[in-house]
Amino acid sequence: MKTDLSGRLDRLRAAAPAIAPVRVEGARLVVLFFSFTDGSRRAETITATGATLDEAWAAGSAQVAAAGAGHDWLRVDWVDAVERRTWAELKAALPNIKRNYFRLGIALDPQFRHAFLETELNANAMLYGGNRQPGGTLNAANFRRYAALRHGLEAVAFAEAEPVWLFTTRGLFAGDDGKVHPLSGAGLDAGRRTVGELSPENVGELIAAGSRYLATQVGDDGRFHYGWHPCFDRPIRAYNALRHASTVYAMLEAWEVTGDEGLGQAIDRARGFLVRELIRPGRAAGGEEAAFLLDVGNEIKLGGNAVAILALLKHHELTGDAGSLALACRLGRGILHMQDGATRSFSHVLAYPSLAEKERFRIIYYDGEAAFALMRLHDASGEARWLEAVERAFEHFIGQEHWKAHDHWLGYAVNELTRHRPEERYYRFGLDNVRDHLGFVLERITTFPTLLELMTAAESMIARLRGDPSRRHLLDSIDLGRFHRALDHRARYLLNGHFWPELAMFYARPRKIAGSFFIRHHAFRIRIDDVEHYLSGLVAYRRLLLARAGKDGARHRPPATEGRHWRPADLTRATGGRWLQAPRGDWSASGLCIAAPTFREDDIVALRSPEGKPGGVPQAAAAQLAGKAAALVCDDPGLLPKDGPPALVVESAGDAVLDLGRYARERMQGKVIGVTGSAGKTSTVAMLAHVLEAFGPVGRTRHNANLPHGIAWNLASIPWDTPHAVLELAIGRMAQNSRLARPDVAIFTNVLPAHLEFHRDLATIARRKSAIFSGMSPGGVAVLNRDMAEWERVHLAARGRGLQVIHFGTSEDCDVRLIDHDPATGRARAEVHGQAVTFTLGASGRHMAINALAVVATLVALDRPLAAALPQLASFHALAGRGREFAARINGGEVLVLDEAYNANPGSMEAALSLLASKRQARRRIAVLGEMAELGPDAARYHTALSERIAAAPIDKVFALGPLYDEFWARLPESCKAAHPQTLDELKNGLLRELNAGDAVLVKGSHSTCLHKIVNELRLDTS
Repeated sequence: MKTDLSGRLDRLRAAAPAIAPVRVEGARLVVLFFSFTDGSRRAETITATGATLDEAWAAGSAQVAAAGAGHDWLRVDWVDAVERRTWAELKAALPNIKRNYFRLGIALDPQFRHAFLETELNANAMLYGGNRQPGGTLNAANFRRYAALRHGLEAVAFAEAEPVWLFTTRGLFAGDDGKVHPLSGAGLDAGRRTVGELSPENVGELIAAGSRYLATQVGDDGRFHYGWHPCFDRPIRAYNALRHASTVYAMLEAWEVTGDEGLGQAIDRARGFLVRELIRPGRAAGGEEAAFLLDVGNEIKLGGNAVAILALLKHHELTGDAGSLALACRLGRGILHMQDGATRSFSHVLAYPSLAEKERFRIIYYDGEAAFALMRLHDASGEARWLEAVERAFEHFIGQEHWKAHDHWLGYAVNELTRHRPEERYYRFGLDNVRDHLGFVLERITTFPTLLELMTAAESMIARLRGDPSRRHLLDSIDLGRFHRALDHRARYLLNGHFWPELAMFYARPRKIAGSFFIRHHAFRIRIDDVEHYLSGLVAYRRLLLARAGKDGARHRPPATEGRHWRPADLTRATGGRWLQAPRGDWSASGLCIAAPTFREDDIVALRSPEGKPGGVPQAAAAQLAGKAAALVCDDPGLLPKDGPPALVVESAGDAVLDLGRYARERMQGKVIGVTGSAGKTSTVAMLAHVLEAFGPVGRTRHNANLPHGIAWNLASIPWDTPHAVLELAIGRMAQNSRLARPDVAIFTNVLPAHLEFHRDLATIARRKSAIFSGMSPGGVAVLNRDMAEWERVHLAARGRGLQVIHFGTSEDCDVRLIDHDPATGRARAEVHGQAVTFTLGASGRHMAINALAVVATLVALDRPLAAALPQLASFHALAGRGREFAARINGGEVLVLDEAYNANPGSMEAALSLLASKRQARRRIAVLGEMAELGPDAARYHTALSERIAAAPIDKVFALGPLYDEFWARLPESCKAAHPQTLDELKNGLLRELNAGDAVLVKGSHSTCLHKIVNELRLDTS
């Protein structure tokens, strides 16, 4: 069908935002990709570049018009972040990325003459090595094949040292509906349209599209086209009777929603094939007439009979067909034949026609399917035998702890069972089936559609419990806030498994697969049972959305956060623990303690395990706190004092600390800001927290606790209604840190040589610190120092997560840019998105002014008024060990001490020396330098390089402690040399002899050098 190309291009151009050029190898260019197809063939993609958007758009539009192909589906993508790598680096990274989850484009040259969108790479299996490879891998043959087709390249060498450029994009799509759809540019949502809040209407559209696809897969004889490999339009030749039946069931569920006539006709054909060709008669024990679903190899599968029952009963429900009910009952008798009267368990596979047992157990799905089907059979027929069989089966399921499988079919079954038998043991089974699985539901990278089925089945049961006062206490064992977040997240995540037209267009036959659902890690496989599970989950979720909108909405929504403090039920929900000594009355606690020096009144105290695992107070210290603690948490009741406070026993005290932190984060109503970087983290946390006090109380990191247990402790100790919380996140276990904190905004101060002993090089530091983005949701904000080393790597990581980016620094590309800073007065001029602002900073040094820019950028990210916040900067003063200044009386005169003794790396050392050099009113400027720790094999070189900085600055005297300064000392101008001692005492004595009235002395070194002890002695002499 011919389309109005110029009209579509005009609509896309009008909808395009202001697209800024990207900087690649020093050049600035706009890079556009135009992709188009009539739907019958794989999209053709054209790359166009220019110095401006108008230039690139004109070039691309002309090429599209000249191509002369169909343009029913037209898509435009533009590059918004680029990072240079080598083929060696890319090849090394791919195995660590789940197969087909590489979500970046690749350019072979900096001009983007030969470049490939992420959608092109995946649709042509260019980074896919087969199902035996868990991660990505370069498929050289497929890469070369498509490179020749797309760019006419005769050869691609993939030489290890050759550079490649990785990039993210954003885009727009115009298709059959006449609308222009913005495309999610990055992260796991990359490449598909932006969808607002899920509603019954848009979920219904997904159900309609998926079920229409299934209808097209039913042949005239009622048999399905079983599946396709869409990258190359190859059919899946296998067939499975069980999946035929379960797909018919899902189609009937969808038909109940859509009423689509074509779908109904397809159902009739597929049901006819099921009844006519796949179900066989047999005799159950006792001679009863029964029926069995027959699969390949003359196998009778327990699950096959079950899903056939579900399909037939749904057909009976929607049409009133008595034959479907009668046949379902015969299939039910077949299931009863497979249940062992003694053990209550089921035989999973029988041989036909002998009905001899072939396999006692094959897969736990079959047990859940059978129990669910029998429950539905009980509802439809009213016969007690079906319910009694399920009760017998659950004796076996409970005894075997089947809940540990977290199976969605068991979830369906126990939900139905508790409707008729509301016994605590069944409810507990249902809750256990999901309670410890919520982290998996939230973090699983694959779409895994059965997880939504699991969660919606559990939600139905939970909603009934919330409405039952006599059993509501059972919900004390589960974190309902996290449960509902996991449920809604999983529903939304299914959007990434849908073949939207803008994704389907890159595959072999777009219109054939559009509207279906795929499994990305199986090479975008489309199989009828895959689509079936998506549909069943979405049908159940739509039902939930309708319930939320109706009179019972309160029961189907997350419970409202109550209060600011911990209540007894909060502790049990968070940890799954049990009260050994339960609190009484209106007990509450305000925070958590995992280290005795941090104890505050009304804290819950976690007791460390005897094995010394992290996350608790040692027993000796805990005994001293027991009389003051609001409660104790431990994993060994033997540690508890007699007649102590309320005590909660958990499986692991360390894990309980993490659980309490997660639970608190779920309930936080304010914004959480995470801060990382090689230098300036703690100062930025303190400065931002100080500024945000203009808007109310602020939670912040205490005691520099920036690893998982410390972050969890801080989270658990912040009132849930606090408007803002500012947390420092360390590079160690950063992904876990981020998943705990789940920042709304992440500040990345810089990448400097620090901890190189553990992290090899700056690129490794940048990559590992960039894991701060992994716990953030698309649409969150990354506040990045535009001037830092490895900026491209960090920027791409943020955009790859789907985050908005705000840049701060001194370069022209900054959204928040420092124009001028007066070190004498602390006055700074800056531009915020081109608008001039001024502020005065109470902390000295240009590096503090840069930190202040990060604070201003964060205020912009949070949409907080600058006028109310910026005056707070004037009253902020640097922290002890991190730039604090004080006057000391030395040798009868006053000396200015610059306390930078907490830590040091080359970048922070440069900043501190600049601060000292700015003290021009001082009589002399004296630097006391300790070694910089953890710099790896190049440590001496980093120390030696400081000699040039000293020589270039107005610094009068230098003390250098430690052998790493030997070469530095040799290169230092003689006039600057004060002393190069080897011990702290020598340094102290020499310094005290040297200092005189009017001097300014900087004390800077890593904490391990103990220079802070000298600072503490100088403080004793403060006037």
